[in-house]
Amino acid sequence: MNSKVNYWLKKIKSKAKKITSTAWGIWYIDPPKDVSLDGYRIDNVIQYTDMVITIYFGIVILALIFFIFKYRSRPGHTAVYDKGDTKKHVLATIAMGLLVFFSIDTVIEAMSFRDLKEAFWNFPKGENVVKVEVMPQQFAWNFRYPGSDEKFNTDDDVVPAQNQMHVPVNTPIIIQIAPFDVIHSFYIPNFRVKQDATPGMVNAMWFQATETGKFEIACAELCGNGHYRMRGYLTVESQEDYEKWLADNTPKEDEGDDWDDWDEEVDEGNREIPEEWGWTWKEVR
Repeated sequence: MNSKVNYWLKKIKSKAKKITSTAWGIWYIDPPKDVSLDGYRIDNVIQYTDMVITIYFGIVILALIFFIFKYRSRPGHTAVYDKGDTKKHVLATIAMGLLVFFSIDTVIEAMSFRDLKEAFWNFPKGENVVKVEVMPQQFAWNFRYPGSDEKFNTDDDVVPAQNQMHVPVNTPIIIQIAPFDVIHSFYIPNFRVKQDATPGMVNAMWFQATETGKFEIACAELCGNGHYRMRGYLTVESQEDYEKWLADNTPKEDEGDDWDDWDEEVDEGNREIPEEWGWTWKEVR
């Protein structure tokens, strides 16, 4: 009996270690570690929302308990019923609605637009920026880097193996994304960024890594029966290692392109894609 108790105590302790307190005092399971320059902005909005909703939820529960106890039916006292349509009740409902609106919706919108203007819509400029074109397909990620001519969709472009993306640490990364087939969504949990790949459009986003490591890329949009297989990897490394990786993946002059022409008779696995995928880089203003 004691062995079983000790076993469950150890299980509870191990689970408790995974619980962490946020700056707002809310307890929750550890999210993926934030390794991005602006990921804290997303966390702050989520934590503020959780905090205020938790406070309001607690107030409602306490009020329910109080009213249930106070107005319960008991010997010498019958239950009290109220339709809640009196003037004071209507005014109280309006006041509570406005309080929730201004303390949650308005604050979240103000925080979000501030972050969009200061960071996510403020695309970095200059030479110290890495540009990557991303083309998801059923069911894999394709990446393209400009070659020495610094132009996309040319013969010297670097096209690594599917599902493998490399970037240097402490460097702004701008991606432009367009799908080969259906809608997908490029999501990197450790960077708190996500961008849809919409057919007929080229969308853009940027991020910056603050730590080296290997992180998962997920598709956050159901894209078919093999959606679960759309798992890529983002490797963040030093500038020297990144440049070496680029050099190792740069096409040699005597080598042809590994991409085969599109074949309509394909199975449900990763599809081959046409040789010349890519597009002229669209500068974001």
